[in-house]
Amino acid sequence: MSDTMVGVYTLPKGGLYGGPFDSSHLDPNVQAVMMNHRWTTSAGGDVAATTITYAFPTSTEDYLDVAGGYPDRDNLDGFAPVTDIQKAAIRAAFGLVSSYTNLSFVEIESGLAQDAAFRFARYGESGSESNFPANADESYAPSDSRSAGDTYLGGNGTPPTAAFFGTDHFNTIIHEMGHAFGLKHGHDDEFGGKLTDDRNDNEFSVMTYASYLGADADSGASEAWVGSSPQSYMMYDIAALQAYYGANFSRVGTEAVYTWDAVTGQQYINGVAAPNTGASETGKILTTVWTQGATATYDLSNFSEDQLADLRPGQWLQFSSAQIADLNNQAPEGTDAYEAKGNVYNALLYQGDTRSLVGNVITGSGSDVIIGNEAGNRISAGAGNDFINAGAGNDIISGGAGADLITFGAGRNLLRDVLSDLHGDVVMDLGQHNAVQILGIRAARGDFTIQPGQDSSLVSLHESTFELRGDFSAGNFVAMARHAGDDAYTHLSFVAYLPELAEHARVDGALINGIADEVLLSGDGMTNFSVTLQSSHSGYSNMIGTYRIGADGSISDVTLLFQNTVDPMAVGRSVDLGQPEAAESIGFFLVQNGFAIYGGLADDLSFIGGADAGWTLHSASRGALTDAAVFHATADFNPGDSVQVLSGLQPGSEALWIGFEDLTGPVSDWDYQDVVLSVLYTDMYLG
Repeated sequence: MSDTMVGVYTLPKGGLYGGPFDSSHLDPNVQAVMMNHRWTTSAGGDVAATTITYAFPTSTEDYLDVAGGYPDRDNLDGFAPVTDIQKAAIRAAFGLVSSYTNLSFVEIESGLAQDAAFRFARYGESGSESNFPANADESYAPSDSRSAGDTYLGGNGTPPTAAFFGTDHFNTIIHEMGHAFGLKHGHDDEFGGKLTDDRNDNEFSVMTYASYLGADADSGASEAWVGSSPQSYMMYDIAALQAYYGANFSRVGTEAVYTWDAVTGQQYINGVAAPNTGASETGKILTTVWTQGATATYDLSNFSEDQLADLRPGQWLQFSSAQIADLNNQAPEGTDAYEAKGNVYNALLYQGDTRSLVGNVITGSGSDVIIGNEAGNRISAGAGNDFINAGAGNDIISGGAGADLITFGAGRNLLRDVLSDLHGDVVMDLGQHNAVQILGIRAARGDFTIQPGQDSSLVSLHESTFELRGDFSAGNFVAMARHAGDDAYTHLSFVAYLPELAEHARVDGALINGIADEVLLSGDGMTNFSVTLQSSHSGYSNMIGTYRIGADGSISDVTLLFQNTVDPMAVGRSVDLGQPEAAESIGFFLVQNGFAIYGGLADDLSFIGGADAGWTLHSASRGALTDAAVFHATADFNPGDSVQVLSGLQPGSEALWIGFEDLTGPVSDWDYQDVVLSVLYTDMYLG
């Protein structure tokens, strides 16, 4: 700015203004790339812009035609319009930012400040520069309204060919545009701190001058080899842009399968070249994925080497060593110390919203390390001796061929493989919430040989043996065969013994497990179930009923099994439940003191409502039955997801025993012996 020109900070630029932002609540590495001013709808306002105009001026008059004069006249020396290649790179960058945030961009013809918030031109310097959103904040970098958002590209921002992805030129363009959005240098600790040493390079942010970890960014920018610079904004840039302008979740409800070409590095989504991506000149891959909330899968099955696939936010995947970026062009290519950690990096969560997580991964034929995240992951490893850590969430895992080491995390997890692929596997922390499903086989419990050891059991079936680790001292293994033909599988799980129940004896909270394994109550059209009332110790004359639960969570075929559980004639009586179809399961419910309140009920019952709104018991002849509380064995169906049952085995019995608690809240004694049922199944296929 001229020494005699007075700064102007509150005029509109392209109809927008600059406004302050408080980043103090954010991750320090996100703060490190934020200068705390963004584009807003009013001067100094707190409402972020949602639409930003941009232009490619063709004349210096576009800049000079502004009230009070243009403050950056020196930058107009050597002015030239941007090239078509630069335009393509800039449009790709806008497309990337739009995919991350709630911003949309409109390209316009007019290059006047009153019309275009962002403007792009070339100038006669070797470097490039850009102006921040308008602000008068002397603590970091004031920016005049008349030049805010203006970007000047010099030699380092002029890609020589259309293959600009992965070049330092493209990295420069998106870096300078980052300034225009309100991002600062990540290596600069003068304001907001700097990136931590283990994250201060272009793997994590395009806003740092350090292309590789350990580079002396204070002395100037280092540079990667051609093709090895970032092909997108990286995780801390994305998080900072989202903090300013919100996060884009427009793909929720869709599916996205991410793949990369093993030669060119081109990224695809569902088999189509991903928007705003391209192959680098050398086939390298260095990018960060933001899913926009799609149900996302990394399909890496076309890569055969040993892989690292870490699905956690802020972590990375390394699946092609030949396509790992070389981050220091002053060292020979392939120098380990200057290679990127991964090919693809996962974006951070936005305000803890897990919808952006990549939930699924398919790896190749190498011996892979796979780490899940907090979503319900579907992990499929190919051949090789794989290490799989499921992480939190309800996960479905296939280790594939080879001797795999699988660690279940929190949640309810399934290991699903054909028997030959399970051979040699070791499963850690099987516990009482996880199971193994053997595909293509219907087997009974007696078909297995299980050799118990200290904190582990060797499981053998036919010619295959695998090891299950955990505490198996107070329960037994249960095998449930389901379906037939190509759909057949055997579900092997460990179920604890039912704790000893007594009147007014509160059950240890750690033992309250609901239905121990929902598969034990699932149907396939070939398994018959029956239920027996084992005991009832309650001051209430409770009713017990059953129904079918559909795959969509619907309730049908509601029937009362026992009208009055304290009737001595009811105890010990068994009722046949039939053969639920595939995708159906059996559920149970208790009507608190139902016989005393309603007397006998006709066989015309249904449940109206849903798990979210709540279920109401209804009689076709008597209407809504709302005078008595109803508790379900399925916790999701109860208000507040209250767990009203526990379940387990009894020594010497193949049945699943279920104990109901007929009170809830502070008035309950939580003894779970008010009504005790046992459910027995018979495999009609195996006989």
